[in-house]
Amino acid sequence: MRPHPFFQGWKIPKTHKLGGFNLKSLGISENERDYSAIMESVANIHSAAPQLTWPKGLTLEKNLVDLAWHQKEFEAQRSFAWIIEDGSAEYLGCAYVYPSIDGSRSADVAWWWRHGYRAQHDDFENLFLGWLKSEEWPDLEYRKITK
Repeated sequence: MRPHPFFQGWKIPKTHKLGGFNLKSLGISENERDYSAIMESVANIHSAAPQLTWPKGLTLEKNLVDLAWHQKEFEAQRSFAWIIEDGSAEYLGCAYVYPSIDGSRSADVAWWWRHGYRAQHDDFENLFLGWLKSEEWPDLEYRKITK
């Protein structure tokens, strides 16, 4: 699998510190922890992205498939998904960057918060969007698709 054309020659980090937040690439080793956080946060996820039907019908086994896809996509530099953690490795939510497939120089950016952690949203948003505009990332239009 080849990298997305916008990310050819770029090395997006699997782990990254953003202020008091730590990003850790989403993968199969996190299945149970991820599934638990998703299931307790369905209302938050739908509030952030009302257009989604996910995670309706999600099972632990289906989540494993999703995580394998995220892991493979990240390794291939085609799309990027991280767990958002605090300094003590508490699972706060997930963040995603999906480069355009229509050829436009853009990427959709989304994240969701685990139930009870939404208060940290504004700090994370500013740090994450600022990082995407840094020299560590290709010069694209990063479109936030969550509230």
